Amino acid sequence: CVSAIYTVLSRRREHVTADVPKPGTPAYIVKAFLPVIESFGFETDLRYHTQGKAFCLSVFDHWAVVPGDLLDKSIVLRPLEPAPIQHLAREFMAKTRRRKGMSEDVSINKFFDEAMVVELAQQAADLHQQMM
Repeated sequence: CVSAIYTVLSRRREHVTADVPKPGTPAYIVKAFLPVIESFGFETDLRYHTQGKAFCLSVFDHWAVVPGDLLDKSIVLRPLEPAPIQHLAREFMAKTRRRKGMSEDVSINKFFDEAMVVELAQQAADLHQQMM
């Protein structure tokens, strides 16, 4: 049963912090950090792979910075494949927006006013010319 628990956890970017038997019982305790985005469907997956012998208790522990650029449109996310570490921010944003029925792409116009967008475009064009 413990190997099945580790199999389920390994597919979900876990970080195991404790792994001990409970004294005087046949129970075994595995404590792990699991990103919230990976926790959806976790209990069902865990019970399925352990034939109902294991269950989970989820408690929020901490916030952490997610690596990557969530606005990088050059990142291609493939369904049913975990994204590389440097693409996690984009993957998390895409999964969240999909779950909420929103478009995966976010326009920078939502973050900046029109004058700032024009200025950024001009700076990008100037930088591109300098590199040529």
